[in-house]
Amino acid sequence: MNVHMVTYWKGKRNGDGRPWPRFVRYLHDALGWSYNHRFDPKADVNYVLASTTGWRKHAHPWSHRSGRLACRFGSRPEYGLKARLWDEGIRAADLRVTEAHQFAAEFAEYGAAERLPFFALERDLFTMARRAKRTRPTIGVAGYAVPRGMGGEMIRHLMLYPDTRHWRIKAAGNKWPIPCKLYAYRDFPRFYRSLDVYLLVRHTRSASTTVFQALACGIPVVLPDGVPAYDELPQVFGIYRYPMGDFDAMVDTLRVCIGNLGKHNRKALRALTEAMTPENLCAEHERVFDEHFA
Repeated sequence: MNVHMVTYWKGKRNGDGRPWPRFVRYLHDALGWSYNHRFDPKADVNYVLASTTGWRKHAHPWSHRSGRLACRFGSRPEYGLKARLWDEGIRAADLRVTEAHQFAAEFAEYGAAERLPFFALERDLFTMARRAKRTRPTIGVAGYAVPRGMGGEMIRHLMLYPDTRHWRIKAAGNKWPIPCKLYAYRDFPRFYRSLDVYLLVRHTRSASTTVFQALACGIPVVLPDGVPAYDELPQVFGIYRYPMGDFDAMVDTLRVCIGNLGKHNRKALRALTEAMTPENLCAEHERVFDEHFA
């Protein structure tokens, strides 16, 4: 079967650690699937594997295609052009693939939908290190903060909170309202290993790979509830949840996590990512696409 991936990532740079370039690279190398930022009319299946930013730039309009169409969907954007593209795409696709069983059940009303293990990472790269003794607990956030977005606002407010005088808060990525640093993908594990707690301030139902990278390094995480992919994680000591968007609850949850530092089973946290490998991502893609399109 000739599968062509439609993605806004045009190059094949092995060092690119962004999720979509990595997923494309895994599938291209393991299965031989082609990729470009345009639809391939000769392909048996065109597979749109990008965020809604990529849809807006390269994969629109959906009607300008031939053959069968698969697409990865996360949570629906709340409004605007991205929401309209999401609505058009989920109706046009022949197969909807997603990151969580709850999403797959929700999207099934539009047609065939499958959950796939998207959060692949190189576990031989994201490994544990001996926990350092620090005078102040170190909390980390990562990613690209959207200007005036809720994530950046919550960190800005957190820095004004009295408890933060006793905490160190650092960021990997860009545009955070605190000092931050961009890391090459192969250096990213150093950031996680320098933390006592990884904090996620996301306010959408789509998940971030960073949580699983932190867990692979044995770092306890504080994250919002109501995110289907995280809700599939077991209720284990070391994963702390707060109501999405609730700043006071987030700070209280951080306090609880920090109070338990030194008690977490870091090997058990790492074990949660055991199946999150590139090999599993590719094998499950091959199985699902064979079932639906062979």
